[in-house]
Formats: sequence, structure tokens, C-alpha cells
Amino acid sequence: MLSVVRPVAAGEVIEARDVGVVRLGVDDATQVVRAGQRDAVIGRRAVVPLVSGQLLAPGLVGDSAGFPPNGQALVVVAVEPGMLPAGLAAGQRVALVPGVPPGGRTASDADAQAPDPVLGVVNAVGRPESASGKGAVTVLVDAGAVRRVAQMSDPRVAVLSASVKAVS
Repeated sequence: MLSVVRPVAAGEVIEARDVGVVRLGVDDATQVVRAGQRDAVIGRRAVVPLVSGQLLAPGLVGDSAGFPPNGQALVVVAVEPGMLPAGLAAGQRVALVPGVPPGGRTASDADAQAPDPVLGVVNAVGRPESASGKGAVTVLVDAGAVRRVAQMSDPRVAVLSASVKAVS
């Protein structure tokens, strides 16, 4: 069977270095791409994000990305150094929460309603390249929440447990 050996973003072309061979006993081999089908995968696109260690299934490979799914969107938020949660990784549930603008809040800020937190799932994490640079977190959110995320000043990323359904 073929497995993913390094992350591949949705829409990226799958290269030979992205896949490896694993030997498993599988009851339904139609659900995975067999090692002998490697040439049929190389040069095609990842339909959805692929993670390291994942077995390749036929529906994960195609001619174009099918990601993000209908009704959802990917948003990227810049995160100040030291504000990136430790161990943040793709697949974790998070809340994007408005931060405090530089210089603190003013009286006029108190009159303005801060956007509500936005729940989503981390798609990718870009660590800062230097101590003074910002990191980037790509989050899959409901498409209707994109404007709320864009209106957040200095958004913060809060990691949620799987049981959290709402944030106030």
C-alpha cells in the first residue's frame, strides 16, 4: 500500500518523495492505493490535505483540489512571536479570538463590539522565521465567518478540546 511520508497541501502535485510503501493486512484493498499503482499517483494532485503516515485512498488523488469543502473557507491569521500555542498542529480544533490592539483599548473601542470568536480546524502552521517575525496559522472555518476573522485586530489562537462546541 502507499502511504504519505510528508504533508501535501490540497492542490499540490504529488511527487515520488511524498509517498512510501507500507505492508499491511487490509480486508478491503479497494479502499487504499496499492504500491504497484505508484505511477498512477505521482504527478496527480492531492484533492484534500494529506498528512504524514496517512494511507492513500483513491478518492484523495485527482486532477484538482476539492478543498476547502463547500460552505467552508481557509483563512490565514498572523500570530505574534510567543503567541503561537505550543505544539499547535494541523487537525487541532481552535478558536480565533480578537486580541487587544497595540497601545491597549481606548474609550471608543469600548463602544465598538468586538467580533465573536470563530471556531475552526488548523490546516497548517507556519512558524516565525526569526524572533521578530510573525507566524501564520491557516484555519478552516465556516465561510460565513470569514468577515468576522478579517475584522479581528491582532487575533489570538486558542486550542480547544474536542468536546467544546461553543466559545463565549
